[in-house]
Amino acid sequence: MASRGELRRRRHLRVLVVVIVVATVGTFARDVIRAAHDSQSARASRNTTFGTLARDLIGDGAALDHDTLVTLQRATTMSRSDFVDEWNQLEVRARQVTLDATRLRVPAVDRQLNVLLADVMTQRVSSWEVIRHSVTAPLGIGPTQSSSVSLTSALATITATNAQWGSAHDRLRREPGHVRLPVSEWTLPANDASGLIATAVQQVRLRPSATVSINAVSIDPQPLPSDAAQLVLLAREQIAVGVSLRNLSSTDTTVMVHIALVPDQKSGVPVSKAITVVLPKQSNAAVLFDSVAIKASERGVFRIWVTGARAYSPGSASRFYTFKVASAG
Repeated sequence: MASRGELRRRRHLRVLVVVIVVATVGTFARDVIRAAHDSQSARASRNTTFGTLARDLIGDGAALDHDTLVTLQRATTMSRSDFVDEWNQLEVRARQVTLDATRLRVPAVDRQLNVLLADVMTQRVSSWEVIRHSVTAPLGIGPTQSSSVSLTSALATITATNAQWGSAHDRLRREPGHVRLPVSEWTLPANDASGLIATAVQQVRLRPSATVSINAVSIDPQPLPSDAAQLVLLAREQIAVGVSLRNLSSTDTTVMVHIALVPDQKSGVPVSKAITVVLPKQSNAAVLFDSVAIKASERGVFRIWVTGARAYSPGSASRFYTFKVASAG
């Protein structure tokens, strides 16, 4: 039978074991609680940081949608240069929205809302690009390669993202940080963007308009010396007329060069010819009328002019001469 001292030692040992167990469990519980609290704090920090960036992104996207709609609505009153400037500025902003959406993909936030918002904004900007192409390409603004997505599909995609974000925007309200984000629907589909685009591309003032001038006129055989606005031609059955042109604008154009030789009454037969030529932007080109009939001793007026583009300056796309042909022999 254990002595009284032995029993006392056993009791002390049991008490010590209980104390150690309680201390160990308490420390573990405290660590678990601290870890949980730290995790909650980290999540709240990530969520609130995301919320700040997300609100900025959503606001920039909404402004892009709004200003695009305003530009389309104002197309009937804008000049081509202002219209081009507006779309160039919108394009820069659209690229920035895409970049900001990409940056939101990391770090992850609760319920992967950052990835969903990035996908929504990327799809919206991709659809915006189709809208931009639908109105600018027919007007010769920017790249003209065709889009693989139709305007109807692009607008339907925006409508789908409105529904998608509308059902997801408040997912962080009950998560750490209690982040609230706006719904922010894009309005282009609901405001007849297709009709506005159709109206815009029909505006004459928005269509490309080249400015062309006549650089020089050459005649073979070379006329005899005379005043600048008078041609004294050698007696031949025909002459060749060369016209050098310059397209001074930033858009390609197709023009028609005309010549008309109109003798005085009963002194000869009128001649009228025209040649079509393509003038790339900022380039020169020449046309040759190689069989212009004339008769000895005839006289009259000789005119050259260009149609299909605006003159660079008054009178720069036309020439007017009086002419006379020397006598035979």
